[in-house]
Amino acid sequence: MWVNCSSTNILFDCGEGAAKQLLRNKLDNNVIDSIVISHFHPDHVSGIFMVLQMFYLQKRKKTLNLYLPEKINEFKNFLDMFYTFTSRFSFKVNFKLTKNVNADHQQIHPIPSDHMQSYAGFVKKHSLPNELLSYSFLISDSGKKILYTSDFLDIKIYDKYLRKLDLIIIDALHTKASDIIKFAEITNARMILNHGLSEELKNSLKTSIKKFEIADEKLEISL
Repeated sequence: MWVNCSSTNILFDCGEGAAKQLLRNKLDNNVIDSIVISHFHPDHVSGIFMVLQMFYLQKRKKTLNLYLPEKINEFKNFLDMFYTFTSRFSFKVNFKLTKNVNADHQQIHPIPSDHMQSYAGFVKKHSLPNELLSYSFLISDSGKKILYTSDFLDIKIYDKYLRKLDLIIIDALHTKASDIIKFAEITNARMILNHGLSEELKNSLKTSIKKFEIADEKLEISL
């Protein structure tokens, strides 16, 4: 998801095909200021390798802020393993934690989410170093507010935000269909469903709710 606010271009998450989409929409080279990763599932971060490689080949000059949910040093080592050596880039990459994105972009408020908690037992059992961190984001600019949920399980984490939003981009796959429907009951915001639909939600939408829109990668919304 690309957001332009306060003359700043921010990419939220970077799944497979992100480089192609940036090229298609003329957001490549020096346009994007920051990339903010919500969590470390491949569909939200696997595209970062080709995006960095593309910027390198384009001889990008502008510093890039890359916000990661956890394990910055391990991620840097991962880049080195893929021969993506940031020391060879024509631009600087500032690696920072997602939880601190507000320090640089006051328009963005990270909201800790529960998406990774289903792994807690497995991580503990096997003494893994994963920190189970995942985020949603409230984006505020010029009196307008957007909620990008990324992936989540329980709608309750958004209770205090829903009534004052202009746009919600909702993960429609991982939570209960009944919880997705609750968004329409609570808020008057425009609602975009992304990440695919469960069969349960598809059936619910056929019979009741018409307020939702299905995400389209070509869709551009101005608020």
